[in-house]
Amino acid sequence: MKGYIMTEQIILKNFGFVGFGLIGGSIAHALRELYPDSHIIAYNYYKTKPHKKLEAAKNDGILSEISTSLCDFSKCDIIFLCAPVLTNIAYLKELTPYISDKCIITDVGSVKGNIHHAIEKLGIKRHFVGGHPMTGSEKTGYANSDSSYLKNAYYILTPTDETPEEYTLWLKNFIISAGSRCEIMDYETHDRITAAISHAPHLISASLINTVAKEDTDGSYSRLAAGGLKDITRISSSSPEMWQNICLSNPDAITSFLEKYIETLTDAKNAVSSGDADKLMKIFENAKKYRDNLN
Repeated sequence: MKGYIMTEQIILKNFGFVGFGLIGGSIAHALRELYPDSHIIAYNYYKTKPHKKLEAAKNDGILSEISTSLCDFSKCDIIFLCAPVLTNIAYLKELTPYISDKCIITDVGSVKGNIHHAIEKLGIKRHFVGGHPMTGSEKTGYANSDSSYLKNAYYILTPTDETPEEYTLWLKNFIISAGSRCEIMDYETHDRITAAISHAPHLISASLINTVAKEDTDGSYSRLAAGGLKDITRISSSSPEMWQNICLSNPDAITSFLEKYIETLTDAKNAVSSGDADKLMKIFENAKKYRDNLN
């Protein structure tokens, strides 16, 4: 069957999307490229009026169908939850009555603990494989989506202890075929790592740019801002709603890391105020060494 990824046990060709922004749209682009004959349905949460972005995706040939009823997702082999983190959990409760016996549920959230807890409470652990494509842009929305966002990106999977192996394998095969690098881990490890490398940096970036904004009473700071400030705060142009959801969903891991960061920042402040040349050199040398070795 040309265009389909196969394991020994399952072939999937009916895909559903709840949420269809930059990441959901990019995954749908990859699905359409890999499986040109597949059926891809997306949910129109407006219900009583057309969803312009979804209509554009259908006109582009990415979507096969737009539905205003989640009961239409009962025919899906796999459902991708691509709304903000907390919204995905709310939709899970609505979707549960319509999930077919062999349907896979996955998400794209940057936090995994809360959705794993919700899955357990709903009694659908067997259906779930948590997912996190570690890609994106300060740009948002379907109009900016493209399968290229998955190329060479890490895509983490967090199956439950009840997830059938073939479900995880199917997703792993898809991820690799889409050009991403797949990592499989438990959700607690995932949330600790992403707090440090993704969630806290967004708070740090936002705090820095907000501090500069308070100082900028006449516009001279923004007028003279060059590469340094722009580079370190680029991610502050991302969706505020998304990052609000993420911070509310992973507070313990984020707080723990920020406490360590504040301690490090305080050490740096003390080195500057005391004129500790050796300490400052060590700070910059250690940072350069680790940064230069990042993938």
